[in-house]
Amino acid sequence: MPHNGMSFATLDEAREYYNSYAKRTGFSIRTNTSRRSAITREKQKVQFVCNKEGFGRKRRVAAQLVDGITCYSDNDEAEEEDTAQEEEDEQVEKRKKFDGCKKRKREKMLYTNCKARMVVKIIGSRWQVIYFLAEHNHDLVVQPSLKKFLRSHRGIPKQEKDFIVLLHGCNLSTGRIMQLMSEFYGSAQLVPYDGKQVSNFRSTIHKTEKFKDMQETLDYFRALKEEDPEFFYKIKLDDNHRVENLFWVDSAARRAYKEAYNDCVSFDATYMTNIYEMPCTPFIGINRHCQTFQLGCAFIRNEKTTTYEWLFLTFLEAMDRKAPLNIITDQDPAMRAAICIVFPNTTHRNCRWHIMDKFSGTIGPILAKNDELNEEFVDCLNHTVSPEDFESKWATMVQKYGLEDNEHFQHLYHIRQSFIPAYYMHSFFPFLQSTQRSEGFNALLKKYVNPNLSVLQFVRQYQKIQEKCLVAQDGQDFRTDENERRRWSRHPLEKHASTVYTKNMFYRFSKEFEKTAEYDVKPVGQFQYWLEPNNSFVFGYGKRNYLVTAIEEDESYCCECSKFDRDGIICCHIMRVMVRMGVKLIPERYILKRWTQQAIASDTNQVQNVNAPVGLVARGMPLTSEKTLRFTNATTAFAAIAVEGCTNDENYAILEKHIKEMRSEFEEIKKRTMANRQNTSGAEGGATEVACCISHCRCSG
Repeated sequence: MPHNGMSFATLDEAREYYNSYAKRTGFSIRTNTSRRSAITREKQKVQFVCNKEGFGRKRRVAAQLVDGITCYSDNDEAEEEDTAQEEEDEQVEKRKKFDGCKKRKREKMLYTNCKARMVVKIIGSRWQVIYFLAEHNHDLVVQPSLKKFLRSHRGIPKQEKDFIVLLHGCNLSTGRIMQLMSEFYGSAQLVPYDGKQVSNFRSTIHKTEKFKDMQETLDYFRALKEEDPEFFYKIKLDDNHRVENLFWVDSAARRAYKEAYNDCVSFDATYMTNIYEMPCTPFIGINRHCQTFQLGCAFIRNEKTTTYEWLFLTFLEAMDRKAPLNIITDQDPAMRAAICIVFPNTTHRNCRWHIMDKFSGTIGPILAKNDELNEEFVDCLNHTVSPEDFESKWATMVQKYGLEDNEHFQHLYHIRQSFIPAYYMHSFFPFLQSTQRSEGFNALLKKYVNPNLSVLQFVRQYQKIQEKCLVAQDGQDFRTDENERRRWSRHPLEKHASTVYTKNMFYRFSKEFEKTAEYDVKPVGQFQYWLEPNNSFVFGYGKRNYLVTAIEEDESYCCECSKFDRDGIICCHIMRVMVRMGVKLIPERYILKRWTQQAIASDTNQVQNVNAPVGLVARGMPLTSEKTLRFTNATTAFAAIAVEGCTNDENYAILEKHIKEMRSEFEEIKKRTMANRQNTSGAEGGATEVACCISHCRCSG
């Protein structure tokens, strides 16, 4: 308890001490009056009072000159906040009333003119307590879980603010942050602040970050380019010198694309990500583990053909004029026009899922009423192997079920060449018929960013996503090199595949190899074999038969399903023929390098981390992050100890004893640190004096 004669080094220390006492006791404080010197204008006397002092009157400022001392009566920072809050609320209520909303009922604090207070005055160089009154005329807040609602005890400690900033950067919601802090404190009731305060604090972060303009984003790009000379970015300005389009890609993605992964790109512009409502347009590729990774990203002001032309030309510039062999997008006509202009030799395919989803409301009910029609429709779309095969089956189906005049089926037929698999049997779209890669990336984006972010914030979060992709690739690289494959059979063909493909690709090969048991082989000539399913249906291939041409001497194998052209691995039909012919190794021409560990000559991750300090890698996390982690762990441990220590008097005595011992040891460490600093500075000063004397002697000589 404070007492007369107690002194403090600073005014803040005095207030903090009285506020700490108030929290233990169960009331809130505020600064009531202060006196300043008329000469120096510095505070000389300050009065801290209970927050229920007075009768709730409006803030008044009265100045009187008494014996050369000016006295300011600022009835309270709390009332100042109340006044400002009331003015703000009045404006909000006016807007709500104008919009037809209900008026909010605002409650005011109950004042009791409590006389409890502590007065401090500067005497010499220290602030000394000259008056202290402990008695209150109202009930005190005894329950610990309620004390956080008292005004002077609201707020988030600085260390926890740093931690919340870190969690905010991970795009965690306020609810999730409060859940984590509840775990640290042992209970949600013990957290010394509520979700509203965390939400307000996050709003201040948004305010400082939200309006960071494009210039700061460009400065950030310049800094990245200094660290990574192969980092590429480009902007386009409008007539008012504002950024209209922005594109960037790092060196790792550029190298990966140019060396191995330019064969298939997924492009999508359906995700809005920032406060400027500029669509985010990521270029997505597929790596050797069949994982999604980023080949660059852009923000564009609009979705016109000229905008997409600029973007695709910029992409070409970044990739040393190397256009993608195949690209899959949604049905945007402006996008299609730009691709035809910039990528004239690229195979362009539309997302099948988006197209079928649009027709689900019109064609879906018709198919649902007729199971046979639905079965033939699916077979026509999925299991035709050439445009001629599709045309023939479609014509038969339309005639059989009388769909010649159905406008929806006719419209679907009209756009068939943009998405039907039969038209892309010889184009490389590995395990892909939709923009699911881009959709998956958009889903990942939502975990890291939200529409309120500025471009700069998005770019920083994008770097985190890129790091996440690299970590995932690292994991697959390690498992590919270190772990033994689990094979379906002991056949030499599957064993050979386990040694050449990456882990993920081998398991896709193995799954395909399993299907060899579902086909019977019948020779139909010198080099051809007829594959018939011995079950009614084979997943991925339907009920139909397939023709395989095999010339063992030339190591040449071809199947009409064209899986090798589409996915880059041989199909179960060719595998079945190889097994029949006794082939034990996959011919070299049928092993795509892009599905092996040798896909990229220089490992992407090594390039990405080439600028990382060796000391940082050896030491671990940065000191600031380590401090935050220590604080988190200590808070969790102390919360559990506090719960146990408060169960009875004996436990509490042990708790107090060790707290005092720890504080005493911490003070000793501070004293030793200060003494070492003084000795170091003294030694440096002495060395400086000696150096000056030597210099003076030399000059005199």
